[in-house]
Amino acid sequence: MTSNKDDLTPIIEKICTISTIGLFLTGVQICNRIYRMRTTGDISGFPFVATMVNCTLWFLYGYSANNSTIMIVNFIGASLEFVYALFYLQYTPDRNSYLRLIGMALAFLATVSFYLLYIVSDRSTAILHAGLVASVVTVIMYGSPLVSLQEVIQKQSTESLSLPLCFANLVVPAEWVLYGILISDKFVQVPNFLGAILGFIQVSLFFKYPRNSGLLPKATNLGAV
Repeated sequence: MTSNKDDLTPIIEKICTISTIGLFLTGVQICNRIYRMRTTGDISGFPFVATMVNCTLWFLYGYSANNSTIMIVNFIGASLEFVYALFYLQYTPDRNSYLRLIGMALAFLATVSFYLLYIVSDRSTAILHAGLVASVVTVIMYGSPLVSLQEVIQKQSTESLSLPLCFANLVVPAEWVLYGILISDKFVQVPNFLGAILGFIQVSLFFKYPRNSGLLPKATNLGAV
């Protein structure tokens, strides 16, 4: 007889997969705006690269931990973010700087991949190190919108934030926290718990400060596991 936990896990896996990919696809809206303007304007391209790095690290963690759900979600996420980054590169006026950023990200990922796949021989050590690196990068990425939050508080307006995106940044990490609990994985639980808290703070700002316009956020957190 299967436990309720065993019955619930595949359901939560599917929910996490669908919702996270949906969050990754919000990048299409940003790229569409760039295409219409024929320039990147004040839209930051850093989140594309940061999310690509984050997804690739979680893919490596999923590979080390033999978790196909984490692998599939983050392979799709890393692929999409790489495409977004290349699209951004075509329209940014500072192509050299952005190209260097992409190059540094790829070099970092190549180094981590080589270490995990060829230097570490023990699987448990690979899982530990991959989980630590992925978790640290996720926490840093989740913390990046704090700059926007400071701007919101100073201007007392949420015009630089997107309510649907902020809400998604609350719900999706919360789903992964539940998934992490079901599979007893602290590396999945902890960074996403912090992300859910930040998402809650972002959403709560809409109740405190008015929304004056429908501007697309200057910096966008495109999701993480």
